[in-house]
Amino acid sequence: MDYEQIKASVSPCGLSCETCFAHVDGDIRRYSLKLKEKLGNFEPYAKRFETLLGIPIFKKYPDFKEMLDYLASENCRGCRNEQCKLFKDCGVRPCHQEKQVDYCYQCDEFPCNRTNFDEQLNKVWVLINEKIKETGLEQYYEKTKTRPRYV
Repeated sequence: MDYEQIKASVSPCGLSCETCFAHVDGDIRRYSLKLKEKLGNFEPYAKRFETLLGIPIFKKYPDFKEMLDYLASENCRGCRNEQCKLFKDCGVRPCHQEKQVDYCYQCDEFPCNRTNFDEQLNKVWVLINEKIKETGLEQYYEKTKTRPRYV
């Protein structure tokens, strides 16, 4: 992949949009859709499994189905294409547009306090940007493209 293709996959903060659960073309959405398809009309069976077989976990199936429906829904096309639909107060996108940089590490004010991230995400953001700066975008992308986002 070339720089522009990778840039379409990696947000200005350095997180991979494609590994986010909300991304329209991400694996989480794709697998959630597949699981919904495989489960079909499972709800009446879950009720039977709970009562006939005495398996109490199936009582939670409606909550599971609600979560699965959410994960399968079309949500986000990526931070470079639209404002984040999940973290509405994210300060990275407007800042990167204002500063006209592709990634936060390229800004002479990095790291800053304009992201509105909590303490944990801020630490991850700094580490990711330092890694991209150190190894280069292409190498960073190759090492992280298949790694789970939520580790």
